[in-house]
Amino acid sequence: MSVRSKLVLASVPSIGIVLLLFTMLELNRTRHWLEEDLKERALVFTREIAATIGERRELEHGALLDMKLRKVRDVRPSVVQLEVLAFEGETSRVVATTRPEVRLPFVREDAQRVAAGQVVARLIEEEGRRSWEIMAPIVLDTAVAGAVTARFSSVRVDRLLARFQSWNLGIAGATLVVLAVLLSIVVRVFVDRPVRQFMGAVAQIRAGETTVPVSIRTRDEFGALAELFNEMMTRINRFNDELQARVREATAELNQRYAEVQRLNALLVQLQRSLSHAERLALSGQMMAEVAHEVGTPLHSVAGHLELLRKDLAAGTAPAEIDRRVAIIESQVARVIEIVSTLLDLTRRRQGAAAPVDVARLVEDVAALVRPAAAAAKVALDVRVEQGAVVQGHEDQLQQAVLNLLTNAIDATPPGGLVEAVVRALPDRGEVEAVVRDTGHGIAPEHRARIFEPFFSTKEAGRGTGLGLFIAAQVVRDHHGRLEVDSERGRGSTFRLLLQAATKA
Repeated sequence: MSVRSKLVLASVPSIGIVLLLFTMLELNRTRHWLEEDLKERALVFTREIAATIGERRELEHGALLDMKLRKVRDVRPSVVQLEVLAFEGETSRVVATTRPEVRLPFVREDAQRVAAGQVVARLIEEEGRRSWEIMAPIVLDTAVAGAVTARFSSVRVDRLLARFQSWNLGIAGATLVVLAVLLSIVVRVFVDRPVRQFMGAVAQIRAGETTVPVSIRTRDEFGALAELFNEMMTRINRFNDELQARVREATAELNQRYAEVQRLNALLVQLQRSLSHAERLALSGQMMAEVAHEVGTPLHSVAGHLELLRKDLAAGTAPAEIDRRVAIIESQVARVIEIVSTLLDLTRRRQGAAAPVDVARLVEDVAALVRPAAAAAKVALDVRVEQGAVVQGHEDQLQQAVLNLLTNAIDATPPGGLVEAVVRALPDRGEVEAVVRDTGHGIAPEHRARIFEPFFSTKEAGRGTGLGLFIAAQVVRDHHGRLEVDSERGRGSTFRLLLQAATKA
């Protein structure tokens, strides 16, 4: 439904109600005026009848008065009944009447008021018909000798009112129709046409045309709205140009960020390679430790026995050839011991001097390195650090431990999951806490006791060597700290790295 139809349909009932109210008010006023006019004419007529009786003897000839009253009623169809009363003391007697079988319902109080010179008038409604009843005094020689009572029917007035009502309602209906037509024309010219111009402009804008002005030159609200609309479209076009420029700038910045991400990814790959090398070194270290334990002890025993044999040979007279061969054996055993020591030195972690390490910065740096891998795995990485969390230790080793924890957390978290890294100081305990929490599949209870063993891994074949947590735990132990784990199957794992806080100088 169009706006014009809505306005017409909304306005016509209101106008019709107003017209009906005014019509009804006019009809009520007309009815009142006609009834008052009928009353006045009835009063005048009754008084005239009373004035025609000028002598007392006329009150005594009832037959003449009856004839006179019938003639008057014949002349006046609106007169329903006429009576002439003679007062005799406090009572009254009907001298003449046009309807002997019916008396007009005047009571003693009415007669007393008429005897006092007043005129009684009242409106009577019976069986849907209304009439005026009038009682006027007959004055003879300045005294009230009787009264004339009359009933006047309002049928003629009611018929006149009915015709007047029909005429007024017809005029009101025709007026309503004319007003509806005129209102429709006015709405079409002053409302519907500007609205259609706006709708046409909006349709063209939706089709992609952004330079469509609305040409309304009136001085009303539509003209002001068209001016504001055109100004808004100008601003939108300007904003669109600025937005496109900013999009280009953002695209360039995004490309720059992408290049930075690629650089970090390359750095992460390099760090992962270093980690793999460190894992291999750790494996070699464990192997060399076992070799040193299994091979070193027998070698030292052999070296001891060679020393005793040399002393025994020195006391006697042994051939020079035997002495030469013992020297060769001794030199080769010493060489094997030196080779084992050299291999242990190559694989053993060099401690060096401990230095202050900002754990918050360290975790942020490691998180920046693994963030591309987390994004590739569709895992959210949330880092929250507290400044002032400083420990004494070896930064490269702690970095390796944190990297192992974050890498394991990302690998254990399915796409859409979350990995959190939180660093905070615990001044009441004199510790610094670094927490790595994931929403992965968790650790099975039967595996929890073995996760820090070397070469133990729950990952798929080819995805890990089982040395990450072993190295992290070894680093924490070397720093006299604790690595705690809390895991529930299907609800993720939480690793807490606790180190002693550095004391302030």
